[in-house]
Amino acid sequence: MLSNQQISSERTIAALEDKKVEVSIEGDKAVIRMSGYADGIGWFVQKTITVDADMLDVLADQFVAANGKLRREGDDILSADLLDF
Repeated sequence: MLSNQQISSERTIAALEDKKVEVSIEGDKAVIRMSGYADGIGWFVQKTITVDADMLDVLADQFVAANGKLRREGDDILSADLLDF
């Protein structure tokens, strides 16, 4: 289950059970942190991406394109299992 939490105007967290993505504004850059959760350790950062304002729109467009492609491929996989009679 996805949950979104607006921590402040400069920090947002989206979580899926043992994974979360945090986006924060630090100076003139957006910082994206991907974290995981493990028993005994708790939350830990796996990856950090820092994006300047010029690249933020480009990155957002690429996420939208990738999401659309993955969803279409998922539909293709499901439809490939169906046989017309």
